[in-house]
Parts: sequence; structure tokens; C-alpha cells
Amino acid sequence: MRKIYASIDIGSDTFKFLVGEAQKNNINVLAATSIKSKGIRKGLIVDSNLAVNSVRDGIKIINDELGFEIKKVIVNVPEYNVRFMYVTGKVNVNGIIETEHVNKVIKDSVYNKLDKDYELVTVVPLDFIIDSNEGNEIPVGKECKVLEIKGIMISVPKKNIYSVISVLSGAGLDVVDITVSGLADYYQVRTPKLDKKIGAIINLGHETTNVSIFNNGKIMNTETIQLGGVNIENDIAYVFGTNIVDARKIKEKFAVCNKRFTNLNDTYELVNNVGDTVKLNQFEVSEVVQSRMSEILKLAKKQITLLTKKDIDYIVITGGLTEIKSFKNLVYEILGKDVIIYLMDEIGIRDNKYTTAMGMIKAFHDKMKVRGKEYSLVSQEDCEILLTPNINNNINRKEKTGVSKIFKGFIRNKEEKYE
Repeated sequence: MRKIYASIDIGSDTFKFLVGEAQKNNINVLAATSIKSKGIRKGLIVDSNLAVNSVRDGIKIINDELGFEIKKVIVNVPEYNVRFMYVTGKVNVNGIIETEHVNKVIKDSVYNKLDKDYELVTVVPLDFIIDSNEGNEIPVGKECKVLEIKGIMISVPKKNIYSVISVLSGAGLDVVDITVSGLADYYQVRTPKLDKKIGAIINLGHETTNVSIFNNGKIMNTETIQLGGVNIENDIAYVFGTNIVDARKIKEKFAVCNKRFTNLNDTYELVNNVGDTVKLNQFEVSEVVQSRMSEILKLAKKQITLLTKKDIDYIVITGGLTEIKSFKNLVYEILGKDVIIYLMDEIGIRDNKYTTAMGMIKAFHDKMKVRGKEYSLVSQEDCEILLTPNINNNINRKEKTGVSKIFKGFIRNKEEKYE
């Protein structure tokens, strides 16, 4: 069975669309694109109609590239006011552990633990206990009398979830799983060494910066800082009297994060807001960029100490801002030289903006392995199209099905969808 997954990373600056196929321990990229976000502000949906149009535009590009329609996706939801709770559950098996037993023990672990205004995102298993024996990562197929789980329940306010699901539904897509960006980021940057340590991931986004804490590969906490790349662009636009479009170009193509690494002879010519042609010096531009970037990094460092009292073994930084010139030099000054600046090197998506989208697919694939389930978001008929694309003309595509009764049972039953 070909296991193909599709994810949509809803960002404030861009929507990232990714389709990948799981082969052994790798995800091979089949299609990827990003388009400008509309109707989103600081990760929250403020205009659902504009957001729906953005999703439709992006998924059409993916469909045209693949030759068939993607109908099911994984999506991330806003992490504002996210909650983490340690939970346990227990079920009787008296035989071979099957997928349904794993689903039942997860359901038991969250029973009556959700506040009325919150919905379940997922349960991150810390350990499965088989007849009092700990240390079982994948319990399916083993024999036991009693199966227990220790896990972290992640929940977010209902409005965070329903607004996203409504947009995807409006675009004709069925949401099969939801996650938070911090969890997805770890699945992309993880290594066997990081799985045994305590650390943090800082994702420098367009309007916000997410800081997440991990212990032995499990997410423990996350927080959102209301600063990102757009603040740097606004600073440049204000100081040098230019528009936000030119400010972004200056940030991406001319500015340097650390003014000590600027070239005093480098200049950037532009027409300012009053119509005058001016030449900007790289040093003075970089002073503005360094000031704001330093603020963001220092706030992220402070946030790490607020999220955990334990000593941190590593910090991984990702996100679009990592690609500004001399970024690592500024990071080393503020956070130390042990920081890992993550660089996306997946074939087909060598761009840090796809970190979360790819991580979402890897996290979902891992979830299916834990449940012992073979699952694909793409039908076998459509899989055949990938092998023999010339048969496209002979296939009558079905209309998009949308999300059926999504608000009545999606979140409540999401752990049962893969039975």
C-alpha cells in the first residue's frame, strides 16, 4: 500500500502545501507550493472568505501538478492558549494488542479531562505499559492482559480549531488530523541525539515567534511571541521612509543581521515615500535589522527559562528569518555557539519555510505506526495516476466531498478515525 499524505501549514505570511509519500523511514516530496496568505493575522483567521480562496488557489496548484485532486489533509491550528496535561489511561486486552486497543487506551486517558471550551489536538504517548512492563513505543501485535499509557494531552480553545476546519471545509477539503506547529517542527529537526535530551525549538515566523520545549523528544510546553519578520520590515519602512514591499526586499536581499559583518561600500538605491531617490548604506540598514532581531532572540531566550526550570541541552532555530545574511553570527552572540541553526535539505523543498509542513506529515506517519495502522490520504486509484499519469484523461474526477458533519464529531472521534 502506498502511503501518501498531504499537509497545509497555515502561516501569517504564506500558506504552505505539501504532498509526500512515506517510504521506509523517509518522506519523498511529490508536490509542494506556497502562496501568499490572505485573511490571516498572527496565525489567526480574521477573514474566512479570503482564507478559503487562498487554500483553493494553493490546492489547485498541487492538484494540477499531481494530476488528481487532493481531498484529505493534515493541518496545524493556532497555538494561542494551548494547554499541556499529563494523562494516564488503562484498558483490558486479554490477548493480542490491536489498533482498537491503542485507540481505546488513548480515549480513556483523556476522558473527562477536557475543559468545556477546549478541544483535543492529540495525545503524545510518553510510554505504553504492557502488564506493568514499561518501555513499549509500539505496542500493537504484542500480547498482554492490561495495556496502559502515560502521555501528554494537548488541547486548544475550540475557536482555534473550528475556524481552521471551517476554512478547509469551505475549500472542499476533509481534515483528517490536526496538530500544533511546535510538535511538527520537532519531527522535522529531530535526531537520535535530540531524542535523549532536553531542549527548545525557536521558529522565527513572519508575524510571530514560537518557542517550544521538548524532553526526550516529547513536547512539554510552547508559547507564542508577538514579534516576527514583519516587525523588521516595518522598522525599515519607518526609518527610511519607504513602503513595506521595498522594505521586505531590503531585508531579504541587502540587510545583514550583524552590523559588524557589513560592507560600508555596499548601497541600496530606492525611491522613498516622498519621491526622492536615496541610497541606503548597508551598515545603517543593518543597525535597524540587528536591533529588532536581537530583541526577538532575547525574548525567545527569556521565554525558554519561563517554560522550563530544567537545564537546556540544545536550542534549534528555524523559520524564514534564519536566511538573512550573518544570522548565525548574531545568534552566537546572544544564545551561544551551541545553537543549531536548522537548514532544510529535503529534496524538492530546500527552504526553511517548509519545516512545519514536512514535520506535520512525519508526525502523522509516526502516529499511524504507533497505532499499527496502514493509512493513506490518497486513494489507490489516484496512486495509480502517479505511476501512469497518461491515464488522467480516462478518469472522471469525483467532486470534492468536503468535511461531512465535521463539527458534530471530528474532534471527539479523531482518535477513532484510523480504526
